Amino acid sequence: MKNKENLSLGPTYHIIDPFLASLNCLLVVAFSKTNSRNYAFALSLAEGAERYGIATIGGKPMHVAVFGMNQADAGRASALIGYTRGWKGTFVFVRGRMAHDSYRLQEVLGCYLQSCQCRDTKAHCHFIIDDPFESDIDPRTFERVGSNKYLFPCKHLVTWFRFQEGHPSSTVNQIQAAGVEFGCDLCPNFAPDDFRKIESKSTRH
Repeated sequence: MKNKENLSLGPTYHIIDPFLASLNCLLVVAFSKTNSRNYAFALSLAEGAERYGIATIGGKPMHVAVFGMNQADAGRASALIGYTRGWKGTFVFVRGRMAHDSYRLQEVLGCYLQSCQCRDTKAHCHFIIDDPFESDIDPRTFERVGSNKYLFPCKHLVTWFRFQEGHPSSTVNQIQAAGVEFGCDLCPNFAPDDFRKIESKSTRH
């Protein structure tokens, strides 16, 4: 049963701390009442979240939706972010911090929702790359020679990510840190430990 907080402004109403709540959920969206024609729909999305209540930010009560790590709440969160983007007094919280790039978060949510439609989520999420540290290049084809194949755990992140050769942190920890930077750690499927060598070009037929 969803945890519905009392929104009355009397002495018994409960407050949700959006920073604290965001530590153990998908994300939190907080917004105030507006005259937008989308306000009623946005409120219904918020009320459908795993938890719903209020917070006081800048002395002003705000609706707070705490979304769970599941497909239905991810869909609601993506829709709510889309409808409230651009409203004054709208905030998104992820892992104890205030997020400033809602477009990127919505892209990550969209990618996760696509994975939920797949029989094997890894078929959607994983991406095959060449050995990121291989330096032998065939001058005729400009391809790596004898390169191993690696399984990269997030095809959404691979677009921006580059390993830093000689970095004191492990490759897995570099991926995890980049996931935080680009918002991919929001995804329930994000698993940096899945990175591994899987195949050598020389062994393929």
